[in-house]
Amino acid sequence: MLSIARMRKRLPLVAYVLLVVILVMLVGIACACATDHPMQAVEKAVSAIPAAPAVMEAWPVMVLGCFAAALVLALPVAARERASPAFLQRFLF
Repeated sequence: MLSIARMRKRLPLVAYVLLVVILVMLVGIACACATDHPMQAVEKAVSAIPAAPAVMEAWPVMVLGCFAAALVLALPVAARERASPAFLQRFLF
């Protein structure tokens, strides 16, 4: 029996997200090719490229977004209580 819940327990989160993205892309390609002539779908995709922002405009935004995410995710966590001896010794060999 194949279930998504059992599959999520075995796969790491990154692999699960990549699998979902690939499946969504495959469904999108199938829908684009099934509704129009395949060359019309290619022409639509190629015509959307000039409407995308330039690389020089996108890089600073991505770098600033990465720095902002790093700041938010790397905030120090305040200690709520005294650490246990086992926790303090976990890196001692």
